[in-house]
Amino acid sequence: MHRKALDGTQGASDSRSLEAAGWRLEDMDLTAIDLPLALESEAVLLLLVASSFIESGTHLYASNLVAHFEGDQEVSAWLAQHWEPEELQHGRALRAYVTCVWPEFDWDRAHASFIQSYRPLCTMGKLETRRGLEMAARCVVETGTTSLYRAISAHVREPVLRTLLRHISEDEIRHYKHFFRYFRKYQEHERSSRVAVFGALIRRSAEISREDTDIGLRFAYAERCLGSSNTERTLDEVRSAVRALLRHSVPVSLASAMWLRPLQLAPYAEQPARRVFTLAAWASMACLA
Repeated sequence: MHRKALDGTQGASDSRSLEAAGWRLEDMDLTAIDLPLALESEAVLLLLVASSFIESGTHLYASNLVAHFEGDQEVSAWLAQHWEPEELQHGRALRAYVTCVWPEFDWDRAHASFIQSYRPLCTMGKLETRRGLEMAARCVVETGTTSLYRAISAHVREPVLRTLLRHISEDEIRHYKHFFRYFRKYQEHERSSRVAVFGALIRRSAEISREDTDIGLRFAYAERCLGSSNTERTLDEVRSAVRALLRHSVPVSLASAMWLRPLQLAPYAEQPARRVFTLAAWASMACLA
């Protein structure tokens, strides 16, 4: 089901895209992983597995996005030839890291089970009807992934993982900038109200919280426990550990700035809105662990 590039040269365009991103998985020295440091937190490794599942499933909704923006050659080409291969590289890189640290973990089996549950969620009906609103919603996704990877990076000590997470986070920031630029492009003629944009941001935020990470974490945990006693924690305890990590490490100030940006608030309103967002985020996370 992997989508081919628009010009039919997927391999060549993927290579160019990954070189443009400034890093390639093949150039990373995974043999340099400090195993004792890598094994310090089972919750982190399960979160990396969950993230690898989601990133590796990019192809399930990439074709929907390209179809949604059919007729806009600039957007469709960037999605297929840059965004998708870079997201898939994130999945491969996270998988490679986890496989080095947990060689006994059957990633393929766990991923196949994850895909069965995740595929039905990746439908055209999940997209915003207006193209500009979908671009605003994509800004929410990139805000979430950037915040997640920076939070993990701030929490861990293993050098190879920190480098990998920096690469991925930088990609997500760059993707965000593209989506935001396209949002503004569509706003010039769609002129969605601020209320409509806010609704799109809220809907996508709720979907991410309810679906993506929790589904990935559930299947990562199931495989980790399958036929062994590798973990003594329950799934709820793992969830609590992950939430505690985010509570202590997520860059709330950065996330608030990114999340609010599509609302294009006036300067006098933006700072108070950021403060409200930050206070709401801290209050929410205080109840997580």
